Amino acid sequence: MENNPIDRLLRDYISGRISPEGMQELEAWSRESEENRQILDLIDGNSDLGSELSRMYRYDKERVWQAICEEDRRYMRRKRFFRTLRACAAVLLLIGVFVSGALLYEARERLDPNRNHLPETVEPGTHRAVLELSSGEVVALTDTLRTELRERNVHIEIDGDRIAYRAPETSEASETPGTRKNTEPDKTDPTELFNTVRVPQGGEYTLTLSDGTRAWINAGSSITYPLHFGRERRVTVCGEVFFEVARDTRHPFVVAAAGMEMTVLGTSFNVMAYDDEPRVETTLVTGSLRVEANGSQVVLTPGQQAGVEKASGFLDVREVNVEACTMWRRGLLVFYEESLRSICRKLERWYDVRIDTSSPSLDGVLYTGMVKRHETLNTIADLMNLTNDVVFSQQDDGTIRVVRKPRPKARPAL
Repeated sequence: MENNPIDRLLRDYISGRISPEGMQELEAWSRESEENRQILDLIDGNSDLGSELSRMYRYDKERVWQAICEEDRRYMRRKRFFRTLRACAAVLLLIGVFVSGALLYEARERLDPNRNHLPETVEPGTHRAVLELSSGEVVALTDTLRTELRERNVHIEIDGDRIAYRAPETSEASETPGTRKNTEPDKTDPTELFNTVRVPQGGEYTLTLSDGTRAWINAGSSITYPLHFGRERRVTVCGEVFFEVARDTRHPFVVAAAGMEMTVLGTSFNVMAYDDEPRVETTLVTGSLRVEANGSQVVLTPGQQAGVEKASGFLDVREVNVEACTMWRRGLLVFYEESLRSICRKLERWYDVRIDTSSPSLDGVLYTGMVKRHETLNTIADLMNLTNDVVFSQQDDGTIRVVRKPRPKARPAL
């Protein structure tokens, strides 16, 4: 800024003695930059900042003029001030745009009855469980835990997301499992000592039993088993577990679950016996499986499922899509003409959330499809929202409510 001529023009302007030609020159100067315009607006009182300064510091035009006409140092300070002011104004404008945009987006989301409203990301389950030893000791099992335990003469190896039992290694290993070993200091038979692995909601775990049988334990489930099997390999299950049974024709493998008993020699099958499910089911993948319940008995072949309705106690057999019942252990959720309420019970356990499906509008809603088990619940809900007519929304108490999309109103006939 050329101080001398502009100082004179500004002085004349403030005092009211500026000529028409001087006014034209001053206006031309104010158009040279935004900063010049702000200075003139400040003197005129047209600026919000000028009004605020006048209110706070009782500035009048003469005092403003005196500040403008100070030495170069004062001028440079003012110049930096206006630059800061412009930057702040720009930032505030951007903040206003983003905030208002976010509010408008949220309002639109809330107002749109056909779109999901899940403001929080719901993460999938992880590898975690709790091991309860026969001694009463409890061990938290996580991805990072690496340790070895020994209970009686049974070796327990814990490696991250899986636990393995190694049978006693003695010169009498060829004996029938379950015989007492005189070398045991406390004379306690390991077939009479039990461990339990409990998997919470939002968890999963893999277990290898002492006979080599592998068990995949789903969320909200547990399995109880002896440290070492005897003449009969018997375990008790609550919830859902997939088994790959080590073949041993001399020692049948027996699974007890909610009044149902399954006996195998060597096979792979899935057991589903949750307290909140209306049925107890076992699905055979390979081999042969004898199922007993309430005095009835059936023998399954691969691809068949035996189920007991809890209300009636009736045992039935049906052909099923095996993948839909068993692929959870491989990281996939597969649905084959499955009711939405059944699917949501599975999502509740895996994502450790409460899902309200009490709306009568959900009656008869079925899904067929496949999604990755380790996606967020938000992703799965969005897919279901796109492929069918349901909406997921999070309530104030954290519950996720599911309803049918409102049907469009029919246009009146002309």
